[in-house]
Amino acid sequence: MKKVLLVYPYFYTGAVKDQLFAPIGIGILSAVLKQKGLEVMKLDCTFLTMEEAIKKSREYAPDITGIYIMTTLVKNALELVEKLREVNPSSVYTTGGPLPTLYPVKFAEKFDYVFRGEAANSFPDFCQDYLNASDRIEFVDNMDPSKYPGIFSTKTRPIDSPATHLTKVEIDECPPPDREGFNHEKYQGLCFECSGRKKASIMMTYGCPFSCDFCSKPIFGSEVRFRSLDKIFEEIGDIVSHGYDSLWIADDLFTYDAHFLKNFCTRLIEEDLQLSWSCLSRVDSVTHEMVMMMKKAGCTKVYFGIESGNDYVLKLMNKKIDRTKVREGVEVFRRNGIECAGFFIVGYPGETIDTIEETFEFALSLGLDEISFNVPYPLPGSKLFERVSGICDDDWTFENETRFLYKSEFDETWLKKRILETQETFEGLRLSVIRGMP
Repeated sequence: MKKVLLVYPYFYTGAVKDQLFAPIGIGILSAVLKQKGLEVMKLDCTFLTMEEAIKKSREYAPDITGIYIMTTLVKNALELVEKLREVNPSSVYTTGGPLPTLYPVKFAEKFDYVFRGEAANSFPDFCQDYLNASDRIEFVDNMDPSKYPGIFSTKTRPIDSPATHLTKVEIDECPPPDREGFNHEKYQGLCFECSGRKKASIMMTYGCPFSCDFCSKPIFGSEVRFRSLDKIFEEIGDIVSHGYDSLWIADDLFTYDAHFLKNFCTRLIEEDLQLSWSCLSRVDSVTHEMVMMMKKAGCTKVYFGIESGNDYVLKLMNKKIDRTKVREGVEVFRRNGIECAGFFIVGYPGETIDTIEETFEFALSLGLDEISFNVPYPLPGSKLFERVSGICDDDWTFENETRFLYKSEFDETWLKKRILETQETFEGLRLSVIRGMP
């Protein structure tokens, strides 16, 4: 047999979500594996129960099982791998993603192999060589780890091959993500219910050169790499063929490079695909002329990581922006009829009650179409994670809840109350605008 199972261990909780997308990470791996002639099944657990996921895996009986793990999926993934070993004991169990990249030793206790960093080449290469080996035990014993950058294991012998980032050429050599088999009807239905659009996610750039204090980027790193437009539009064509009419561009810094952004918008206008799209953006990365082109190309909404309404706190966060830049950036999009959403963090280490209240007031003053507040999440790998104490790393699975994961000087109950009050005030202001009231 030459079967590979790719698992995305998220189980939908019923929380209201405008942005719930098919996992393109395992889609990319599936596409590369199929290109190599291997049989692959993607096990997207989003709309399954744990029992259904185990049953599907048992029936498929894979030779290799790969489970993607990010912070919020740790609990599910570790429970799943234990149960899958019971039903498929002969499968080789592998993992990858942000958490295994940061803590390979920890995850090597539960998995046979850990793949760190960008594994779009190394994992499929390993699968191909292992499955094609005439003697798989001998292959494992004599394997050259340098052929599979990022591989780590402590099982049969110590294996530790440094992870590497994909080059632009390697990125463009990857086929579009394999979206076959995902439950597109349910993904589209949930999104349409919230937004009136059927959105699919896509990534066009990799890496972020900024070093925000609260951010962790163990997979893509700091070097920004751009996919070719031909590859991007090949993928967009596939997305449209599955019935989607809108894109969520999931890049950290989609608007970072003006030349790339202009070329993308120009081609989207020329091809007249009638797609709407939304993206993340920094407040200081685009001009009025560029925003006009984004609007013409179908951009309907941008999301800003504003984080704070106090310049001192913004410096603590190493955001490299200030209140003035935030106002200017939001206004240029508003003038061009593009909706603006703002993310804010309150209760940051080094803040005071006064700076928190300043953030609430600032958020209400910007004329945003959507605001979201949360407390700091000390993501593993971030500078914030290194500074705070008493971190509870056993439960990152809750959704839509204001809750500290470390010992904070701020009272959760008070913060929840003030966030709710600010949200209610915001909704009142929005309703007044809609009704045309002064």
